Amino acid sequence: MTTDTTTETTSTQPVSPIPAGYTSLTPFFCVAGATAAIDFYTSVFGAVVVARNDAPDGTVAHCELEFASGRMQLSDPAPDHHLLPPSGGDEVHHSTVVYVPDVDTVYAAAVAAGAKGYGEPSTFVTGDRYAALLDPWGHRWAVLTRVEDVEPAEAERRVNEWIAQQAQDPGPQHS
Repeated sequence: MTTDTTTETTSTQPVSPIPAGYTSLTPFFCVAGATAAIDFYTSVFGAVVVARNDAPDGTVAHCELEFASGRMQLSDPAPDHHLLPPSGGDEVHHSTVVYVPDVDTVYAAAVAAGAKGYGEPSTFVTGDRYAALLDPWGHRWAVLTRVEDVEPAEAERRVNEWIAQQAQDPGPQHS
């Protein structure tokens, strides 16, 4: 006798390809010391822990954090799954952009909590108040607050002008 192991769906509604609470892009960070990183991201960025699964050895196997309008996932290193943390140096291969209500407050909190700041917040040509930092686990963040609504064509013009100026007089880099 064969047992049918299929399950029936009780809803006739189509399943959304993107689960509720997610955007189509969800970063996953590997951090050495995930518990401390979770504390940092919740206290500095105001993220909320949605789910957390700890391994038997006490490391974080998987954690999901809810930001204002998106999620981030993270774990401790898992070499068996090819997940290794960044080196922790200033040179990184990515930067995560996060919009917050007050970049100045978040930047100060991040630096006070051990992040390395790359210059005080300033207003960029796109209409965003901006600062960059390296968190204690080697992840670079571009932290922004929109302070001026700029039409796309005007933003493109301003950025092109800024790029031309940078070619003549390099200064701090953005995003």
